[in-house]
Amino acid sequence: MFKFFGKLSNTSIAVILMIISGFSFVIMHSAAKYLSDELHIFEITFLRCSLVIFVLAPVIFKQGVKTIVTKQPKFQFYRILTNSIAMLCFFYGLTLTTLSQVTALNLTVPIFTTFFAIIFLNEKIKIRRIIALCIGFIGTMIVLRPDISLNLGGLLILTSALIWSISLIFIKKLTETDSAVTISLYAGVGMVPPTFIAAWPYLTMPTFNQFLIILFIAITGTIAQTLLNSAFKRGELAVLLPFDFLKLIWSVLIGYTFFFESTPYTLWLGGSLIVLSSSYIAWRERK
Repeated sequence: MFKFFGKLSNTSIAVILMIISGFSFVIMHSAAKYLSDELHIFEITFLRCSLVIFVLAPVIFKQGVKTIVTKQPKFQFYRILTNSIAMLCFFYGLTLTTLSQVTALNLTVPIFTTFFAIIFLNEKIKIRRIIALCIGFIGTMIVLRPDISLNLGGLLILTSALIWSISLIFIKKLTETDSAVTISLYAGVGMVPPTFIAAWPYLTMPTFNQFLIILFIAITGTIAQTLLNSAFKRGELAVLLPFDFLKLIWSVLIGYTFFFESTPYTLWLGGSLIVLSSSYIAWRERK
């Protein structure tokens, strides 16, 4: 599948896949934000999950039955549960705040991941990492700007980032035995019931044009998730997560171009602190 990468190392391939995955995620988020003016975001989320199996159908037919067999059903369940909650929080928060702020707050994922490693994996933490975590927290507060108003959208995105960081740990664990396509398939199918329950009060019949946008969201989202799984299978989280920071640049450009969003200095200041903090943590974790 990745023969065109030539003689690149697994880590180099993982980095390239991570960058493409991040860009695909931003494109998907932008399309969902655009369509949310016409359809409720929970309906968009449900339909996006429902179409995953159709998007992956060609790969499933090519690879055969092995694609639908998982060796870690318990972790698949945990991943589906956390991913469902994170996705619903994320997409609802996406309708309440700017694309750039959404992405900036999502950069807290490496920070949360470090906290979970300390709590659940009994990792030791030194003073320099404590300082880095504090700086990242300050950056988050600057982006969120609680001194001005209680930003529900920002809080939902932050909650999503917290739960998504847990889901990433499960995904990394799953890559030890399952293929990237298998992980994406189980996530998409598994999230249909919870997203359907959330979407039920808001379900309407999409128009043809709306359905095309939903299909585009499903395709870009599935590509993004599958490439993310493939990257995690080839590289370490600590090396790959910093490349998620590129999302902020793409989000700002798309938000300014298509949604006429402004980018206040607080977003750049807070986002820079989050990037510096997460980069330092990732660099320390690599050693």
